[in-house]
Amino acid sequence: MADDFDSPVDIAAPEQGLSGLGQLGVAAGIALFVLALCNAHALAAWADGLEPGARSARIGAAAHGLADATAAAGLDAPRAALHDGWDQVKAARWPGQQAADQR
Repeated sequence: MADDFDSPVDIAAPEQGLSGLGQLGVAAGIALFVLALCNAHALAAWADGLEPGARSARIGAAAHGLADATAAAGLDAPRAALHDGWDQVKAARWPGQQAADQR
């Protein structure tokens, strides 16, 4: 009977697909994956700071393996370029100014 009613207002069809929580889970998973690939060097540095032990050795090996794989694929090139540019900015001096290590 509801199908026979002509409404001047468009009524949305029932939603299909993932629920809001499911969409959040997919978005969080994609963000985690992208951040792990783009920040593998930071993950390896974090693993180096863990207390020594069997578990931290496994974590460090996995993190350094991921960092090496992303470096081999060239995924760390933007970060490396920004890091090199920042090092150049830190090394820049005004005319006549001494470098920090010469003081």
